[in-house]
Amino acid sequence: MKPLTVADSETIILALQDEIRRSEESRYDHRLHGLLLVAHGRTCPEVAALLGDAPRTVEYWIRGFEERGLAALREG
Repeated sequence: MKPLTVADSETIILALQDEIRRSEESRYDHRLHGLLLVAHGRTCPEVAALLGDAPRTVEYWIRGFEERGLAALREG
């Protein structure tokens, strides 16, 4: 089976990242996905690269979750 691709992926990636940042609910979902990837064994730098965030940002999410639970991900 031929692998699927997205035309003009750099532009699409930027547009999708802007859309995620547009609402608090989207940002919360974004952080949940980051946490889920770390829970599955990915490292913070790997998750950061996949999601387009800084590694320190992902580390901040994980530390916050460990200290305060899901509420920390809602707070940002």
